Amino acid sequence: MPMRSMTAFAEIVQPLEAGQLRLTLRSVNSKALDLSLRLPPALFPLEAALRAKVRGAAQRGKLDLTIEVQDEPSLEPRLNRALLRSAAKAWQEDAEWLHLPPLSADAFFRLPGAWLAPDSDLAERLEAKLLQGLATLLDTWNEGRRREAERLRPFFADGLARLVELRDRLKAGAEAQAAELPGLYRQRIEQLLEDARLAGQLPAERLLAEAGVLAERQDVREELIRLSAHLDDFAERLAKDSLEGKAVDVWCQEVLRELNTTGSKCKRIDMTRAVMEAKGALDQIREQAANLE
Repeated sequence: MPMRSMTAFAEIVQPLEAGQLRLTLRSVNSKALDLSLRLPPALFPLEAALRAKVRGAAQRGKLDLTIEVQDEPSLEPRLNRALLRSAAKAWQEDAEWLHLPPLSADAFFRLPGAWLAPDSDLAERLEAKLLQGLATLLDTWNEGRRREAERLRPFFADGLARLVELRDRLKAGAEAQAAELPGLYRQRIEQLLEDARLAGQLPAERLLAEAGVLAERQDVREELIRLSAHLDDFAERLAKDSLEGKAVDVWCQEVLRELNTTGSKCKRIDMTRAVMEAKGALDQIREQAANLE
């Protein structure tokens, strides 16, 4: 599936024998698919089919779909004459002893059911044309979403390049740290033994072994291998135009895990700075990826 944004707007207008059909669709970010559908009551029988068609074109996002049938004679509302007659009769019978003013149009139209829904076969007549129009609307909307997502591509490419650069800095730092730490830990152990007046109590081989174990615990090269694999995966998805919002969010969590582990093991200030910069670049990617479907 091509990379698509969740934010877009589309509108089409189609002529009818009498009047015209107007469809609009706007969408914004959402963690799930939330469809709000507004249409004339005469088209309520088609609601399930319309929702199904939209669900086939969108995975998530907050969508507002509005369908209007304009200047269609069969949609003119009908006055509920039976209710008007009964209300007027009851009002007249009780107006004198209740000291009521004459029944006004404003009072009547406040009654529930003052207007009747149009008695129309509009749903049957417009079903094929409406579904065809919705398909055209969804195609236009999806094209807009693809264009919006394409605008994010340079940002993702730059963010990835920045992470690769910082990964390379971390790899260089990791090699230097792996070379430095055994000697540093050996000096620290010797100092501790000397402070405890135990200098010379451990053979040199044991000192080297203990220093090597401590240095190995701080080795971040394995984390950087996994980080490289994650970056390669992102680059492949970007090249294939297959980035998806939820997938990128999971990817960011995995990358952050490797950065956190690397940061906890860093002993060099240049590595710590690189980890902090990488987290900043990752947050920016996550923020923009929230726009993707």
